[in-house]
Amino acid sequence: MSKEKGIYFHVSEKEKTKIAANAKKCGLKQSEYLRQRALGYEPKPVLPGVFYAFIDRLDKLIDKDISPKVTAEALRLLREISDVLIKPRKEVVQKWQPPDSGPSKAV
Repeated sequence: MSKEKGIYFHVSEKEKTKIAANAKKCGLKQSEYLRQRALGYEPKPVLPGVFYAFIDRLDKLIDKDISPKVTAEALRLLREISDVLIKPRKEVVQKWQPPDSGPSKAV
C-alpha cells in the first residue's frame, strides 16, 4: 500500500492553463511543478541547448593552461551562472491576495 497521499483542489480554466504552461517550461509534470511550488521552491525553466553548449565551451577554456587569475574568475562565473539559472532555490513567499482584490483603501 502506497504511503503517498493525494491532494485535490479546484482551479479555474485560466489557472489550469497557466499551471500547465509553467510546468511544461520547467520540464516537469504538473504534480511535480505544484509540489515544488507548494514546498517553497521556484522551479527553473529548462534552458535551451545553446546555453549548455556555451557552458561546455567555457568549461573547456578553463581546462586549458591559462593564468590562475583567469581560471579562478571563469570558475566563479560558472558557479554564479549555475546558482542563478540552474539550481532550484527557495523563493521568498509573499502574502497571497485574491486576484480580484485591489489595493486596500483606508476609511
